[in-house]
Amino acid sequence: MNDTSTVPAGYLRPRARAATGRRLVFVIDRLAGRGGGAERVLIETANALAARGHLVEIITHERSSDTPFYPLAPGVMLTRLRPPRPYWPAPFDRIRGPIERHGHHLPGLAHLAWLSRHGGFWRRLARYLEVTRPDAVCAFLPPSIMALAYATERLRARGVVIPVLASTHNAPEQDFTNPERWGPGRLDRARRHAALDRMDRIAVLLPDYVAWHGPERADRVVVMPNAITPVAPTARARPDTSRIVLSVGRLAAVKRHDLLIAAWAELAHAFPDWQLHIYGHGPLDHELSRRIHQAGLDHCIRLMGESRDIQKAYRTGALLAHPAAFEGFPLAVCEALAAGLPVMGFADCSGTNALVRDGETGLLLPGGDRVARVAALANGLKRLMSDPDARVAMGKRAPESMRAYAPRIVMAQWETLLLGLGGEVRT
Repeated sequence: MNDTSTVPAGYLRPRARAATGRRLVFVIDRLAGRGGGAERVLIETANALAARGHLVEIITHERSSDTPFYPLAPGVMLTRLRPPRPYWPAPFDRIRGPIERHGHHLPGLAHLAWLSRHGGFWRRLARYLEVTRPDAVCAFLPPSIMALAYATERLRARGVVIPVLASTHNAPEQDFTNPERWGPGRLDRARRHAALDRMDRIAVLLPDYVAWHGPERADRVVVMPNAITPVAPTARARPDTSRIVLSVGRLAAVKRHDLLIAAWAELAHAFPDWQLHIYGHGPLDHELSRRIHQAGLDHCIRLMGESRDIQKAYRTGALLAHPAAFEGFPLAVCEALAAGLPVMGFADCSGTNALVRDGETGLLLPGGDRVARVAALANGLKRLMSDPDARVAMGKRAPESMRAYAPRIVMAQWETLLLGLGGEVRT
């Protein structure tokens, strides 16, 4: 029986299981070796739906033959549509970026640059779906949502109707209007946004994100949170005895680990027996290592790299520090809470501010400029590092706050959504 007792308002309530399996397809641009949150959610969802008796396939558009970072269940099929050799010549690849950034002055060139990046994906996807005819298709992240939108338009012009879903994995303003994310040009942003209008349903991570889509999409937007595995009481953290502050996330500018390192430099002398362990990998690996060394903090700050068993890390921690600028539904925050760790982040960080209860399961810090944020982080760290009773009290309340996101609930919601798409196709 499906458990609906803890499903919050605004979320899908699961219906009874289907008697027979459906052919369900997930689409993502790149998956090989990528350890991000969206990739993990996709694979966990695909694995769970396969375990429920459905025929599940993941389609990518990448040349790499590397395996996914997260394990696929034996029943999940992985299909790579992109050929091993590029169609566009290398010189065009080098000038594509400048054209995309400034191409609004030359619309024809901007369109050509966009096609060189995205055209092959949606054309190959359309051909593949026309042959395979799945029962429903779900695209993860903007490049795949665009590809599915254009593929769907071509298919429906030919009389082929396949229900389609966009699964978004960030605050929507970041993925669909921020000029610094995804494609750099105006044309790409406009087409990202327009692609949502071609979807039969749009999944967002939190109720806070529904309003952004406006009244014209209100009937098609559904809340689909990430699944968070509960942690048994005996396997939870011991925040009263640990002397390790954790930070988990891709080493990229948006995660703002540099602020955390600067804050640690202000308090390291007062807490000589404490360490900061930063888990993750990304483009700022060397830059953050350099900052740690220049600050003379090699003895107390460690870059731990990616971990395939992050739960083990949570069990060693006293608290999670998460200084990100914005999030969608941060897995690190939720998993730390589920493990019984207090979490500290900024009050103006989307996602984090919806999941952390200030003063109850962690701290939401004031924002401001760089100096103010470093000071807020340092003060928050001092407060929790010097108060084991507060850490214990917050840690005890934290797991209950994640109960609504248990996999048995969320995966039933996914099944309900995908199996119900057939009656909601836009024409």
